[in-house]
Amino acid sequence: MKKKIHTKVHFDFGGYYSEVNEWIGKNSLYAISFKTSSLGKITYLMLVDKIMKKVAIDEASLKLKLSYNLSKVRRETYIVDDEDVFIFLTESDEESRIPVLHVEELNGIGVERVEISVPERQSSVGVNVREDDVLNEVCEMVHDGYENDVNDCENVVGMEIVAVQRPMERPVNFDEEEDEDVRIDYDDIHDIPRSVEVTPHVKEWDDGTCIEIDQEFCSREAVWELVNKAAKQEVFGVNTIKSEPLRLMLRCRQASKGCTWYLRVARTKKSHFSSVRVHRKVHTCSRSVETTSNNIQRGAPRLIASVLHCDYPGNLETPTPINIMSIVRGRLGVHCSYSTVLRGKMLHVSDVRGTPERRNTMLFSYLYMLEKVNPGTVTSVELEGEKKFKYLFIALGACIEGFREMRKVIVVDATHLKTVYGGMLVIATTQDPNHHHYPLAFGIIDSEKDVSWIWFLEKLKTVYPNVPGLVFISDRHQNIKKAVKMVYLNALHASCIWHLSQNMRLPLKINKDGAADKFRDCAHAYTESEFNKEFGHFTSIWPKDADFLEKVGFEKWSRCHFKRDKYNIDTSNYAESINGVFRKARKYHLLPMIDVMISKFSECFNVHRQDSCFCSITSQVVPTVENILHLRCPVAAKLTVIELNSYNQEYNVINLNSVSFLVDLKMKSVSCKRFDIDKIPCVHGRSKAPRHKEGRNANTTIYGLCSVYYVIESWALAYYRTLYIVPHESD
Repeated sequence: MKKKIHTKVHFDFGGYYSEVNEWIGKNSLYAISFKTSSLGKITYLMLVDKIMKKVAIDEASLKLKLSYNLSKVRRETYIVDDEDVFIFLTESDEESRIPVLHVEELNGIGVERVEISVPERQSSVGVNVREDDVLNEVCEMVHDGYENDVNDCENVVGMEIVAVQRPMERPVNFDEEEDEDVRIDYDDIHDIPRSVEVTPHVKEWDDGTCIEIDQEFCSREAVWELVNKAAKQEVFGVNTIKSEPLRLMLRCRQASKGCTWYLRVARTKKSHFSSVRVHRKVHTCSRSVETTSNNIQRGAPRLIASVLHCDYPGNLETPTPINIMSIVRGRLGVHCSYSTVLRGKMLHVSDVRGTPERRNTMLFSYLYMLEKVNPGTVTSVELEGEKKFKYLFIALGACIEGFREMRKVIVVDATHLKTVYGGMLVIATTQDPNHHHYPLAFGIIDSEKDVSWIWFLEKLKTVYPNVPGLVFISDRHQNIKKAVKMVYLNALHASCIWHLSQNMRLPLKINKDGAADKFRDCAHAYTESEFNKEFGHFTSIWPKDADFLEKVGFEKWSRCHFKRDKYNIDTSNYAESINGVFRKARKYHLLPMIDVMISKFSECFNVHRQDSCFCSITSQVVPTVENILHLRCPVAAKLTVIELNSYNQEYNVINLNSVSFLVDLKMKSVSCKRFDIDKIPCVHGRSKAPRHKEGRNANTTIYGLCSVYYVIESWALAYYRTLYIVPHESD
């Protein structure tokens, strides 16, 4: 860190310059000091402000003119901007000291640029007189009130335009009247005018903020949002004079060049709102100066958020940061970094649904409203201590009721949240009759520990009890297996074969994909004879992997060895797919993320509800099963069927390879085991079912052989309830 230095300045206040450019002082000298790391930190505003406070004068009713003189043989040097201040502080007089600063009082009058004609005189010998004599003569004419007309001068042979200065009245009144009953009374620091030469080359232009006098804002950040956005659109710079809890004062960055733009916002009495007291919205500066300046500000997160507020009002889903960078650059001409855009994107989400800290305090209110708008919903929150959030569980009432029509297979998985608070999102899903993802419950835990999984499954058990035939499927995470065994005593756990194939292929150096594909063929085998054939071939090529799979246990991953019905579900892909859907939402904070998830669930419910209602009245099973049966018909028609027992509906079906299969339609079983596991008539059962239309077998139809979980009515009942989104807090 640089060491700060003390800079002392002595000034003479109230004097004036004589006709011979000699300073005539009225008072004794004053002294002020600055403590900065460098002389460049001292600005014109700081210098004037120090002088005003030192002599205790009202800056609103008085205008100052600063100058200094290094020697008697040189004319005075005036100070009008920050660069002049730096030159003054680095100058030294004959004694190697900073020269004394001369401060003149102008009493509210400024300087106006006046162009007059200067005659060119000619001497009697045809030689021009000295230019200094002419200028002195012109200045005397101006001082006398233009009593002597230039055109009356003798020997006028030409005209030249020369700029001189004359006093003028101050054009802007800085005294602002305030309502004592409504406003807070305090001394405001007003815009400090400067004695600068202004040439009206640029036409006056509006700042584009649309801010009006007495307009109220909820915070200073709201004011800055409007000003920053307008500054980028209209290309002008802003300097902060004061930024305090009670007031905000801004001026144009080119105020030293004569621009009069100024904004003052102050807190209203007995309120947290701020109102606009002074707003001079017209700029007189040039945009070209600002565009070539080295101190052009880059886009801030608040600016990004304001653009998103306009384009995506109330919407949590916005474009990617790369696309937002292009939008801001094309609209405002501002270049922003990726990290700035990402922070602005998160700020937009916080503005829509509140900051994380504030929203977390509303968690219990949010859950109350969620249970109110969705009857039957079960929620639970666990705190660590008294105020620290630990766990969250949510099961929507419509999902709880819909699970009654589902196959009793639950898939659980967890994924990381991408927020500063960390944690993991846990989702429990199943498969609906039409083989679509169906959410059952979700929650937030700190990590995949035994305690965390046990807590989640205990809450899950309160809404989805330990019914007979219940099956859980997940990856091979040991904590999940342990928690399922402790909480659901009668349930069985199966491993996801996709995760198992990925674990198995890691140590392999060659043909990894071939090993994974062959393993999945073994896992999908319907009969033990088919499994032994496939696994024997696998063992001959990858013996070490075969040993690994035997240690895991065939009953954990093999379809034919599993002791319960898990139908066609043998991976945790359903839960992971839902995690992928919420990949962006996992970057949001807690309540905005829950909003996105419930909105997506509600959208899916509506789509599947419409699909189930728009099916043909002649349809009896869901479209997915109908298509499976449709594709099996051509093959089934070519098979040979031999009736063994008409009363028990037992048949012998011979396929095209002359292989016989025993079909028992009464027990819904076939020796190929496809009918037994999938609960959908296989090609062998399909070959006989349509022929029974009369007698005791009249009710045996192809659709009657399908599981009750595949009929249209079950599909419709799973989605008949509506999922409602929690309304905004303003409602």
